[in-house]
Amino acid sequence: MDNLEIIPLRSNLLNNYKYIQTKTQIIDRIEKLHLNDIKFKSDSEMLVLVCNLIEHLITKKDGISKIDLVLDIYRHLYGVLPDEEAVIKSNINFVHSNKMIKKVSYYKLFVTGISEYLFKKKK
Repeated sequence: MDNLEIIPLRSNLLNNYKYIQTKTQIIDRIEKLHLNDIKFKSDSEMLVLVCNLIEHLITKKDGISKIDLVLDIYRHLYGVLPDEEAVIKSNINFVHSNKMIKKVSYYKLFVTGISEYLFKKKK
């Protein structure tokens, strides 16, 4: 009877949990790829990668500001200063207006999942 997961999170607590969980997943992924080097701080491809990861993990109903999440990730990884945040925001707007941020299609996710299941290596 010690299972406390049966009590669900609601409203602000749920949003905050989802925000922290998403931020942790993205930072772990970037660190696993060894892309947390300071030379990637101003790289536009890095910004597109982070935005696409966020687009994949966050939906509109989550109620999380994606721009704030990008800035928070950049602060954590690269120590971005407030004046650099304005540049990153304008770059996000540029990337968004040029339709570089794309959600992964459900078809691609389905095919990838099936191929991983069928062709997984035996240990």
